Amino acid sequence: MKTLLSFITLALLVLFLGGSFSQELYSFDWNSPRVNINGHPHFKVNYYPGTTNSNYKGDFYPDLESNTITKKYTFSKNITLTLSTNYATAGTFTTSLNTTDNPFGSITDFNSILIVPYGITVTFSGQVDLIPALIIKGRVVLDPSVQNSRYWVMKTIIFPTGVLESIPISSSNHTIYNHGSYGTPFSWDPLFTSSFICLGGTVNLKGYNGESMWAGRNSSYTSYGGAFLRTPFSYNTANAPIFRMSSSVKDSYNCPIYVINNYYTKYIKVSNENSFIADTVNFNGAGYLLANPWNKNLWITGGMNSSMVFTLNSTVNIQNCVFYDIGHTRGDVLDDNTLDSSYNLLHAGNNLPDRYPITLLHNKNQVTISNNFFQHGFSSSITVASIPRSFIGAKRSFGLITGNAFALKSNIGGISLLHGTEQFNISFNAFLSVYTDTTTISSYRAYPDIDYLNGGIVTTSPFSTYEGNAFEGNFKGGAFQVIPIQSRSSVTGLSSDILIGTYAGLIQDNTVDYKTNNVWNNVVYKNHFFAGEAEFRFRYSLTSQPTIKVNINFGWHINQRFSQRLGSNQANIELSYDSPYMASTLNVNDVGNIVTSSTHNGKYSAVSIINAIATSTYAYFSESFTSNYLSIKDSKFSHYSASPSTFLKNYGTQLYLSNVNGTKLNVDYDTLAYNFKPLYNLSPISGDISSNKINVSFIPNFDFAYSDGQTVDYIVDDTVQSSFNLYSSSFPNKTMKYNEVQFPKANGVYSVLISSTQNLFIPSVFSPVGPYFANSYTIDTSAINFYLGVDLTSDVSSPATSLSIFGNSWTKCGWVSGICKTTGVFNKVSPTPSTVTESITGTVSSIPNEVSMLTSYLTNDVTLGIKSSVNLTLPPSSSYRFFIYSYNADYTGADIVTSLPLFTIKIAGKYQEPYSRPSSTYQHYKKFGPFFWNSDATDTTLIIEWASNNLKYSIPICGIEIFSNSSSAFINPTSTSSGGAVETSSKSTSATNSDQVLSAAPSFLLTKTSLIN
Repeated sequence: MKTLLSFITLALLVLFLGGSFSQELYSFDWNSPRVNINGHPHFKVNYYPGTTNSNYKGDFYPDLESNTITKKYTFSKNITLTLSTNYATAGTFTTSLNTTDNPFGSITDFNSILIVPYGITVTFSGQVDLIPALIIKGRVVLDPSVQNSRYWVMKTIIFPTGVLESIPISSSNHTIYNHGSYGTPFSWDPLFTSSFICLGGTVNLKGYNGESMWAGRNSSYTSYGGAFLRTPFSYNTANAPIFRMSSSVKDSYNCPIYVINNYYTKYIKVSNENSFIADTVNFNGAGYLLANPWNKNLWITGGMNSSMVFTLNSTVNIQNCVFYDIGHTRGDVLDDNTLDSSYNLLHAGNNLPDRYPITLLHNKNQVTISNNFFQHGFSSSITVASIPRSFIGAKRSFGLITGNAFALKSNIGGISLLHGTEQFNISFNAFLSVYTDTTTISSYRAYPDIDYLNGGIVTTSPFSTYEGNAFEGNFKGGAFQVIPIQSRSSVTGLSSDILIGTYAGLIQDNTVDYKTNNVWNNVVYKNHFFAGEAEFRFRYSLTSQPTIKVNINFGWHINQRFSQRLGSNQANIELSYDSPYMASTLNVNDVGNIVTSSTHNGKYSAVSIINAIATSTYAYFSESFTSNYLSIKDSKFSHYSASPSTFLKNYGTQLYLSNVNGTKLNVDYDTLAYNFKPLYNLSPISGDISSNKINVSFIPNFDFAYSDGQTVDYIVDDTVQSSFNLYSSSFPNKTMKYNEVQFPKANGVYSVLISSTQNLFIPSVFSPVGPYFANSYTIDTSAINFYLGVDLTSDVSSPATSLSIFGNSWTKCGWVSGICKTTGVFNKVSPTPSTVTESITGTVSSIPNEVSMLTSYLTNDVTLGIKSSVNLTLPPSSSYRFFIYSYNADYTGADIVTSLPLFTIKIAGKYQEPYSRPSSTYQHYKKFGPFFWNSDATDTTLIIEWASNNLKYSIPICGIEIFSNSSSAFINPTSTSSGGAVETSSKSTSATNSDQVLSAAPSFLLTKTSLIN
């Protein structure tokens, strides 16, 4: 019988795994010879086939069945285990239990291994005694209807045919107890592997109560922030406990001092309302997030040195559970096992990687982890709590991590994606955190020891989605930390990574960083909630790599502050916010809402904000923050500041403001008349724009004493054009007033800022800089006549002639080298296609001159690091409006994940709005503009810096179409023969002037095409 069962099990293993599972994600064969480590057999899984990392020898899991020192006991029939089960009963196993090793009918010998074979079901009913080791190839279930059923095992190994299931009914409570230990009691486990290992089996753990694990709340129905996040769980029982942050006092910055280990018992859900009635504990700007783990009836625990690993083809479904006191990879520096070339253990690691409460390793099946609660354990005089660096750690796996709640402290993290190719939906999770270790973190650790410094989400993967997660409290390592791994090919030892999940069949090219970094531009961080010291940190240093655009859409930023322990963040990113809500508090009645701590410090390449609501006195940027470019559009955006009326210039070398209302609508202490709300609106009044002026209105407000005597500045392009004082005796209250703005030219984009400054004494907690209104006006009524078209190509061998392009007469840069100079390198597509399609409208160009112009172009010289630029000398004292044409000749192939590169455009040394923009779609062209420039008597050179921040990509600039206020067009040369070499920068070499050829790939091509760059 035993031989037959073994044969059936082997056959099923081959069926499940196809014999040898040698795909690129990992390499593993159940039939391969075992690897002996310190004399004990192990399965070897090569998670990184083809790696150049000589230190990686594989991952290993103990093979207990072939180990000669273990004693195997295979269940012979379906059986129900209880507290009184006598394992010595005849017929329980295919081989009778050795009662010398295991007296009293219990399993006490650590070398005794119980095996559940395929076709057999073992049911745990009630409190079952400890089992040292259990191999599951059949089915193990906890009795759904028996109260307090417990699975208590020190080492669980589940094979592909094995199933572990716990689905209690409402009246039952189940416990999965992965019993840990302070040292390995098993001589056959020299590597100290996880206490729970699923090698391609099925684990289904699902508590009965499927209500939301957590909810968002406000303390007042008058909160101007409104209801947010998830619908509250039902909570109709008075005096039942709730889990939340609290703050009875505030620090010197008026920020909550959080406490997490408090349970509040008088929260009652208001009927038909998305809110709760609070008990007498002061809200004080804390307690936005509520969690209720106590209505769950499936708990997973383990104590010291316990963890769960799911790998290969495991099917994992964990829902409505509570994880408590489990996981033993700590936040300290990793210390892994070291093997010699003969697989002998040279060093037993003291902080092993991949030993998290839930560890997902290269798992090819979708994982579901939903609506669970994660909490660390508590140490006592006889026990040491599990303090894992992260509750969930994943490498090269995919699935759902949704609706969970995490209680974090003592440097514990929540969710960690560790390799950079994980593909998870990480949505609607809540993280509550405090930390007591105030040591400043002076440096980062490198892959694979990704930082775990008490953070909610740590991710290295641009392939996952992130939506609706909520963070409250103090996060030492930042609430949300993004770490694009650099030099992937060398640090991982892999030239490429195979992807799974929704990206199955695609690969990631690891050979050049700019390609892997570029994928991050696709990621959107949507509808997240941040409250407290809950920094969003994108760790990407200021290097020559292309700037990454960080897309943060919607969401709440409530008194959000940067980490006090990480130091300033110097990041080569464009931080882009769309429709954020920024405030000191969600409650207008919460008095302490004036704070001077800041959301961002350090330096970013750019910050872009659109559709924001930020109407309280709130320091979004620290006074030391800076960026190359700051853009705020269509927003209500007030800000605490002690600077002059142009204070926003402090945060960006270049500033762009459009339709910005800076009135502080929500400031307390009204009864003390401290509010400073002098202006209500800004709106353009019809004026003669063609004569370079416009009337701009405002409405003064003298409801509060401190508004009287305010100074109002009208600022045009950073220059104060007019300044006057407003006195209630002279200006009727709330009556519209007008003032004229004069623009320097009738051509271009001009910013107008109206700012108020309080002249009288005002308490120091308030910003002396008052409200402001700002807008940008585009004046384009003069440069309407076609003047010049320039084809940027090095093909100037034929005699000069006028080129018919888009209905006008163009010339080539090389034919007018006296006024047209370039830096960079020329390229062209060969053979020249017969047509070219516009990327937005789909318009097809077939005129030979147009196609030639669009498919021969100037780009960055990637090899020599020379930026592409065009200098055009134009007539003085004139106005110009122009457009730039670009064509994307690249084709990446259907088997590689990529995204369109982003780049900047500078005109006369200034970035153009928007700061970054995508190139045209592959094998299409795009028309960019309009752009504006005005020459004067001495400045006659139009300087275009094209893709200057993205030297790693060759982004083409094909042609320039220029309009002017002059009625006479440029006279194109018509008889010039092939002139000399095209003029370039002093850093260029002869290679800069030569053509580089890109083979044209048809749009229907489905395989990767090699391109010569």
